[in-house]
Amino acid sequence: MAAAKKQTKKDLENKIAELEAKLNSLSSQLSKPAETKPAETKPAEVKPAETKPAEVKPAETKT
Repeated sequence: MAAAKKQTKKDLENKIAELEAKLNSLSSQLSKPAETKPAETKPAEVKPAETKPAEVKPAETKT
């Protein structure tokens, strides 16, 4: 049984190493799309353009 536990510990250590490698590769993949996300924030800049009609309302109250 002691030998089985040692083998299990080694198996777990190997599995942990594999999972860490996968995690690192996935983190790298997420970093790349994060660079493209600022391009997606441009539509968010369009929303302030939608507030311009709200600026027209104060102009209507001046009239």
